[in-house]
Amino acid sequence: MISDNIKKNIFDLEYNKNLQYFNNLIILIFTYIIGIFIAFLTKQLNYENGYQLFFALCVSLILFITSSILMLIFKNRMKVILIEIKKLNI
Repeated sequence: MISDNIKKNIFDLEYNKNLQYFNNLIILIFTYIIGIFIAFLTKQLNYENGYQLFFALCVSLILFITSSILMLIFKNRMKVILIEIKKLNI
C-alpha cells in the first residue's frame, strides 16, 4: 500500500504537469495574437484580401477553440487533484 505522503507527492507532480500545460497554452495564445497583430501592422496579412482573412480566421478559430477546450480540461483536472489531496490524511 502506498503511504499518504507518496500519494501527495504524486498528486503534486500531476498538478504541476497540468499547470505547466495550462500556462503554455496561455503563452501560445498570446504569442499568436501578437503575431497576427504584427502581421496586420506590417501588411503581410492584408485585411482587404478575403481569402487571406478567411484563412487567418479559420486558423484562429481552430487554435482558440482547441486551446479553450484543453484549458478547461487541465483546469478541471487541477481541481480534482486538489480535492484528492485534501482527502488525504496528512
